Amino acid sequence: MATSAAAWQAPATMGHRAFTRYAWGVLGFALLAILWGYFLRISESGDGCGTDWPMCRAALEAETPSFSTLVELSHRLSSGLVLVLVLGMFVWAYRAYPRGSAVRFGATCALALTLSESLFGALLVLFGWVAGDISTGRLLIRPFHVTNTFSLMAALALTPLWASRGTARRPALSGEGLRIMWPAVLGALALAWTGAWTGLATTAFAPATLQEGLDQYQDPEHLLIPLRLLHPVLAVGVTALLLRTAARLRRPGGDPLAARLGTAVAILAVAQLAVGAGTILLGNPALARLFHLLVADAIWILLILAGATTLERAARSAPAV
Repeated sequence: MATSAAAWQAPATMGHRAFTRYAWGVLGFALLAILWGYFLRISESGDGCGTDWPMCRAALEAETPSFSTLVELSHRLSSGLVLVLVLGMFVWAYRAYPRGSAVRFGATCALALTLSESLFGALLVLFGWVAGDISTGRLLIRPFHVTNTFSLMAALALTPLWASRGTARRPALSGEGLRIMWPAVLGALALAWTGAWTGLATTAFAPATLQEGLDQYQDPEHLLIPLRLLHPVLAVGVTALLLRTAARLRRPGGDPLAARLGTAVAILAVAQLAVGAGTILLGNPALARLFHLLVADAIWILLILAGATTLERAARSAPAV
């Protein structure tokens, strides 16, 4: 006997539809704040407020604040607004949805990850792991920071997805759906980790020409230079993995939305290879690097949404206990 759809879907109301629109809006604004954070790193503006956190006395005391100060201050303000918006989403979810709701779970994770994201920002500033710093501490913290940022994007995307689909209970991380999705999710995360190191290397050891960049590998002056090679090599393998995952999501009997999302992931993944190569050939201009990072975020969010719908479909079709 199959699990009834009523056990997984809650009836939609006007309030729930308003919440869904709000939650999608929070995701959109958070993505803009994250993208601005990328620009802060690319422009080496992370020290614009010195070690003053969370305030920015440099902006208040300077008669004419520097470019880096304005970038850092605006990033802090936008991040603070994200926290306020996520807190509003959290309160609304707890007022509109019952105990054990998937939407409550998503909103709770989003708030916790927003707070931990702020903590990472504080650590970077207080320890001076900003701007042109390439210390061991900054190299080690980058994968953890990236994981938190990607987890935050996942929570912010899952909350409105579950609200729009009327998902009453959070699907369990088990079964065929998990076997399909976990290699692609882990591969995308690993690609983001290596991308973070590559970004630091590109900023700290920016070659004037492509040949100069190749020459840096002959006698690398820092660990970041050989680490930079990991990202393009891994990108090819992860793209192949994403294509395989998309094909599996399109198999008969799967979730139609997951199949469409998987197709979008596959298309963007292939395009991202071209974007990455073009960024290198153009000499790594800031706008090209930002676009590359934006596409990476889009791939991640679509992959998470595809995974969630796949897990939900598998849970609905599982035999009742």
